[in-house]
Amino acid sequence: MIPQRETNDSMQEPASSIYGRYEAEQQYARQPDEASYEQPLKDGRGEKTYPALSDQKNMLRFGWFAVAMVALLAFAIICLVVVGGTPGWISFIAASFTIMVIASTAISTIK
Repeated sequence: MIPQRETNDSMQEPASSIYGRYEAEQQYARQPDEASYEQPLKDGRGEKTYPALSDQKNMLRFGWFAVAMVALLAFAIICLVVVGGTPGWISFIAASFTIMVIASTAISTIK
């Protein structure tokens, strides 16, 4: 007949045998050449972390776009309504091209 184990016997087993079995079973889960995505802790635990500065690039680009649209509307009124006719259309096309070149250059140089 096999003697029964007491409930305290399982608590008296060495911890290495319990955890050793678990580690041995998990060895296949992580390969040695597999990249680890864990980040190491920094030395200074009490350091403050500051939020990233807000990026104003998109607001500047939108601002240039708005200025270009207002200028285009103003030149449309001046050239097509006030001047009128063929000279008005020619001047409106020239002003539109100039606004496009200035706005696209300004928007693309914002870094």
